[in-house]
Amino acid sequence: MPIEYSLREDIAIVTLSDPDRRNALSRASIAGLHAAMTRSREDGARGVVIAAKGPAFCAGANVDDLRTGWMENRVAETDPTRFFNSLTDDRRVVVAAVHGIALGGGFELTLACDMVVAGPDASFVCPELSLGVIPPTGLALLARSVGRRRALELMLTGRRVRVEEALSIGLVNRIAAADAVLEEAVALARSVVRSVPPGALGVAKRYANLLDPVDWEQVFGASKEVPAEEWREGLASFLEKRKPDYSPFWDNSKRGS
Repeated sequence: MPIEYSLREDIAIVTLSDPDRRNALSRASIAGLHAAMTRSREDGARGVVIAAKGPAFCAGANVDDLRTGWMENRVAETDPTRFFNSLTDDRRVVVAAVHGIALGGGFELTLACDMVVAGPDASFVCPELSLGVIPPTGLALLARSVGRRRALELMLTGRRVRVEEALSIGLVNRIAAADAVLEEAVALARSVVRSVPPGALGVAKRYANLLDPVDWEQVFGASKEVPAEEWREGLASFLEKRKPDYSPFWDNSKRGS
């Protein structure tokens, strides 16, 4: 199963569990995440920790699913952007426990959480633009944490942000020892739910979103605005392990100006 679920007293632990694929997000894993969050509510969990197995937190989107039109023919139950939206709307506290790389959609998953506890090997990368696609949730949420200029820099350059910088710019709340990331994330979530009542917590999260609003309907449709021939070249170059050739698109853009 790509997703595992457990309940530790009042905190649900939802674990990405496909280490052979570096926990890449897929149709199956997004459906599993939705199901795990539903179960956590049925179990009465007061908070949620999202963790991962293996050396990586999440290496972005599963290429096999991308090749079969996952992002072109989106279904709500398997749409990662809609899942990220559901995390931001959840009235409970949601904490990410991050070790290793959080790449692409994995980075976006951390942005949709309320807080992040990271290990010393954690890093964050937003490479989508170099592949001819956009990170819609990253575009919606990254500037909230780091400001518009730095958010654009991270997305336009696709550079890796290591954990010390991530802490300094607001992507991470705490750095934990390598063997204590999950425990510290659970402890952080528990410290919230044992000191804050549920109504106040839910209202605080809702107003935090209202004061810095995101038009999620626009976010859901943003990827469709990117020319298909660009992301097809980007994906093909990734699969063929070569540098993408975007020069024809720049030439066409120049002629159309």
